[in-house]
Amino acid sequence: MEGEGETGQMGVKAIVKYLNGKGIFTRDGGRWGIGQVHRVLTRRTYIGEHRFNRRSNKGVVKPEDEVVTVEVPAIIERDTFDAVQKLLQARNPKTELPARVVIGPTLLTGICYCGNCGGAMTIRTGKSGRYRYYACSIRARQGETGCKGRAIPMDKLDDMVVHHIEDRLLDPDRLEVMPGTVLGRREDQAERQRQHIAELERRATESELRLKRLYDAVEGGVADLDDPALKERIVGLKVIRDQARADADRAQALLDSPGHSAISPAMIEKFATIARERIRGREGGYRRDFCARSHSASRSLTTRFASWDRRQNC
Repeated sequence: MEGEGETGQMGVKAIVKYLNGKGIFTRDGGRWGIGQVHRVLTRRTYIGEHRFNRRSNKGVVKPEDEVVTVEVPAIIERDTFDAVQKLLQARNPKTELPARVVIGPTLLTGICYCGNCGGAMTIRTGKSGRYRYYACSIRARQGETGCKGRAIPMDKLDDMVVHHIEDRLLDPDRLEVMPGTVLGRREDQAERQRQHIAELERRATESELRLKRLYDAVEGGVADLDDPALKERIVGLKVIRDQARADADRAQALLDSPGHSAISPAMIEKFATIARERIRGREGGYRRDFCARSHSASRSLTTRFASWDRRQNC
């Protein structure tokens, strides 16, 4: 729950990145994924409650009253497990805002709150729909006795927010120093990728050597090729070797891709122009999503630029 003890709490993605980056692989020697880590963090077997008979032979989920729970030795304290579940629930993006809010064209729905009472600001219309306002939902339901907050024209508040984000994120001075940040991250990622490739190649070489020793044992009459256990061992080593080589080839191809090319001033200028146009657009989720994450402006802009740059080089 506290990361490495110094870095603070880590989300599921950060845990996946940490495990793979440290070369701590799964029991089968594969890389960790988000789903695998999430299942480990939510598996009740670790607190002494093993559940089975959850699905039929065809994979259909059975009713809860058919699920059997067996008591097993616990290796995780329940308080720790419950705390992790609360953190996972709090970090789950599906619990933050409904999809219609995230992708809708209305800029501040779900992220704008009354400065007087803290209630959500909702859309109200006037003059047969010709005018639209952000108004306090508490005042709308309870009148002035609930809140004295006032309504604000939607276009006016939207424009103020967009202006602020443009000035903060797309400031020329910020854009000048941004390539160094992006390149620094790229180099860190490339170094981790090279380490991972080396580990995969080591695993493939080690499996190949083990296979050679087994074949030598067969040729020397020490082992019997018809032995089922030996056959199974040979097949397993071949799978590990071939998978490691395939993963290493894919990782190397990604490392050699054009996406790792240098960032030019022209690319930055193009990115800024496109970002300004899209954040000013009245339709689509980009504008809405961009503003919703303005609380992490520096990180958001750097991430968006890196993502946009990769797409341009694909």
